[in-house]
Amino acid sequence: MIARRPESGKLRERTLRSIFWILIFNVARASTLFLLPWAVAWLGGAVELGLAQLAYGVYAVALPFVTLGTRAAILQREDASQSYLSSVFWVNVLMGLVTGAALAFAAPWIAAMGDDDERLVLILRWMGAVCFVFSLTVVQSALLARRLEYRFITLANLGGGTAAVLAGIGVALGGSWLGALGAAAAAYMAFSTTALWVAGRWRPSFTFRREDAASAVRFGVTASAASFGFNLSLQLERFLISSLFGQAALGLYGAARNINRDTLRNLMRISDEVLLPGLASLQSEPARAREYYLKANRFEFLLFAPAAVFMAVFARELVLLVYGEEWVEIVPLVRVLTPLVLFSITRHTVGAVFLSQGRPDTQLRWSLLMVVLVAAFTLIGSPWGLFGAVTALSTLELFGWLASHRMANRLIGLPMRRFLGNLLVPFAAAMLFGGLLLVLRVLAGGADTAPSWPGTVGWAVLSVPLYAAVLHALDPELSRALWRTLVDTVRRPPAAPAA
Repeated sequence: MIARRPESGKLRERTLRSIFWILIFNVARASTLFLLPWAVAWLGGAVELGLAQLAYGVYAVALPFVTLGTRAAILQREDASQSYLSSVFWVNVLMGLVTGAALAFAAPWIAAMGDDDERLVLILRWMGAVCFVFSLTVVQSALLARRLEYRFITLANLGGGTAAVLAGIGVALGGSWLGALGAAAAAYMAFSTTALWVAGRWRPSFTFRREDAASAVRFGVTASAASFGFNLSLQLERFLISSLFGQAALGLYGAARNINRDTLRNLMRISDEVLLPGLASLQSEPARAREYYLKANRFEFLLFAPAAVFMAVFARELVLLVYGEEWVEIVPLVRVLTPLVLFSITRHTVGAVFLSQGRPDTQLRWSLLMVVLVAAFTLIGSPWGLFGAVTALSTLELFGWLASHRMANRLIGLPMRRFLGNLLVPFAAAMLFGGLLLVLRVLAGGADTAPSWPGTVGWAVLSVPLYAAVLHALDPELSRALWRTLVDTVRRPPAAPAA
């Protein structure tokens, strides 16, 4: 056996250590992914941002073809021999080559969706090269995640992010936003790949057993198809908005998403990384798995819901400060995305349940249904323009939230009533906090004054004790449990767990 999971008795300790490092990584990652669209918006404009959004959508849809779900297969498997891992590695390398070549070949046809064919073709061909390099790290990162050794994953990606920023700034100073994106991607992949290979302490052999590859692919192809369907449902809105309303409208939508939806979703990846190996290690203890899942959803909603509410209340200030007066028309889009953001706080966790229970087929069926629903709702809202389409997508999230959680909860024997009751106080706290914040903002005359960074940051600082007081008033024990968890996560020595 090459990589052992943490013993279930040590799961909480290892999870807290993992969260410490994943938190650092995802804060840095979210900051980077927020600054990139912001930089494109400032250096270019709505059309250029729409072009970047479309290119990212294509990349996100292509990525499952590189991994074929093999990362999930490694995490879910009880044992992982050298021959199994080597066979998986060579499958990923092959798929990285095929996917990269396919993107390069199809780039001119895909670029027909955009207003600037040549620039989009170049970006897509860069992404083809990124797909291949990424394929070299799938097994290495899966082994580190399997052992919950997220310190190494975090440091590798932080170093890569630093290299990307330096390289991107260096090229951007020459006046080329397109070249800056390419330089940043190359620097990031080169550094992070090298670091993961050093930290992973595993090297592939020239062994390829069809039985091992078939075992991983059987599980992984379904998981990959489910991931493809899920990514397509997320990116389809980009493709449809570009086709229906044009590249500039997609740029406006991308800027609105960047304020709240994308930024918070990138921070939510903390639980994505921890939940799958954690739930997989509890497959033989369903009662503990249910408690683990409930606590993860409850604390995540407690942390992210007030942030989403704050962004809705101060949408005008944030848009004007981040993008400037010429982007003020996206303020209604930011606000109408708030329900979608709130529902996604827990909905994104269902994938970990599907995969940890060895049921990627269930995830696949749900993902394919979501593709159909996203297309239908976007088209239904399109007669009312971009705002109508985004409002329809936000409405869809309620139906998706209920259906996806019902499917996931059934796999671990979790009654829907208990799941909803688990979120009742966190939801009430977020709504009450939002109402009080809105009243205070109106009384202070904030809607009629020019926004400033000191003023907005001051409101954010004030929001922390306000939300804490609301939560304590509703449920003192839950409030104390939240703060204990936060303190334990930060104060626990983040030493690397033993291999």
